Amino acid sequence: MSLPIVLGLLYFFILTTINLTGGYGIFVDEYYYLACSKRLAWGYVDQPPFSIFLLRFLGIDGSSIFFLRFVPATLAGLSVYLVGNLTRHFTSNRLSIVLASLATMTVPVLQVIFGFYSMNAIEVFFVLLLVRLSFFLKEKPVHWLSVGVVIGLGVMNKHTYIVYVFAIMIPYIWFQWKSIYRNQFFYLGVVVAILFVSPNLHWQYQNELPSLEFYKNAYLMKNIDLSLFQIIFDQILSMNPATLPLWTFGVYFYLTKKEYRYLGIAYLFMLFLFLYSKSSRPDRIASFYPVLFAGGSAFILSDLWKKMLLGLTLIVGLILTPIGMPILPLPLLSTYVNFLGIVPKIEAGNRTLLPQWFADRLDWEEFYKQVHISVNGLAPSIAKETAIVGNFYGQAGSLEFYHIQIPVVSGHNNYFLWLDELKENPKHLVVTGEETVKILESYFEEKELLGKYSRRYTMETEVPIYILKKSKVNLKETLPLFKFYR
Repeated sequence: MSLPIVLGLLYFFILTTINLTGGYGIFVDEYYYLACSKRLAWGYVDQPPFSIFLLRFLGIDGSSIFFLRFVPATLAGLSVYLVGNLTRHFTSNRLSIVLASLATMTVPVLQVIFGFYSMNAIEVFFVLLLVRLSFFLKEKPVHWLSVGVVIGLGVMNKHTYIVYVFAIMIPYIWFQWKSIYRNQFFYLGVVVAILFVSPNLHWQYQNELPSLEFYKNAYLMKNIDLSLFQIIFDQILSMNPATLPLWTFGVYFYLTKKEYRYLGIAYLFMLFLFLYSKSSRPDRIASFYPVLFAGGSAFILSDLWKKMLLGLTLIVGLILTPIGMPILPLPLLSTYVNFLGIVPKIEAGNRTLLPQWFADRLDWEEFYKQVHISVNGLAPSIAKETAIVGNFYGQAGSLEFYHIQIPVVSGHNNYFLWLDELKENPKHLVVTGEETVKILESYFEEKELLGKYSRRYTMETEVPIYILKKSKVNLKETLPLFKFYR
């Protein structure tokens, strides 16, 4: 068995073992993915359909966290295999292969990405696969068809994958144009990619381009205004600071090798976009760093230096692993995070006592139970004319997942498009939180407190649960006014 396969299997088994423990629970986005998988379409407000189709095709319903996260764990193993395979393309040195692969395993932001089901784990794999396929194009142009398939699936998985495509393939085509422009497989590959993406483009057109509105709002409302220094610091921290020499050497390695210069240019282009946009999300270009690890490991010739860098990478990686993987008991994690004091805040409006990617896994079943108790206390005549408002897709998705007995409505992202599913016009609404009540209570005659809910390690403590009774308006016509894409 080859070394890249062994290292890929190692990472897969590490993640699946963690997933057997439950990993702090289902992540808020996973509830939304599961809700989407019950409503298959060629597109969604905030994502293309590939990751959703995959959930449905595999029959994953969220009843087992292990199986829910089996896909990202598998993709993590395959990604580490590809990193090892890339490194072996440059050098046969086994220590180089180990260094690049273990560096990938110790990157906190990649640990987070591979730690729950999302389109992001799929994107990392597709980026590495695209780079690997690009090595074959000169000798075997027929692989342009494979590139077309990967690009098509990659964009159907996540629209912003197109940034990686442009960053990698435009410089490649520029340098190889003389051998490309007469090659029929290149044009066939382009056609294949367009054919794969066309159903989503048609869906976007039919629904008035909702994803464009979503991306604009997400950037304006969720991005935190950080200094360039803070952005660069968070980027280095999120990639494991000990790997800084490795990926820096990787950039230099690619820029100085004529055959692979397009990869160095690709990274510099993405880094420029990342810094220019002042993104507070260190994961935006994270998928490319394993490519740099492969180049950096090949660049370092001294085994002594490789061993020193490997040791440092493992030590720092182990220190940071509790930030990326759910391996500590929650009270200890809270203490540990406060002790480190270096966890980046990635989105505006999210206030938690733990890293957001862990806090947003906690107590959603408890949230449902408290809401269920409140709703269960309603008179049957009231309950049958009542719907519940999910303030955002996580609330709505969790209530649906645990089968709340009344209809769930929300204006957040694709839930807005699903408002058409509401068969009866509700006369009453169950609402959580004072802010939402203030927005909606003028449309009703009465307001009554039903109960409260709390979620550990968040600011959601003793949040009120109200019922707004006797609507003054037609709610089926009014609820669409509360659309928000972000």
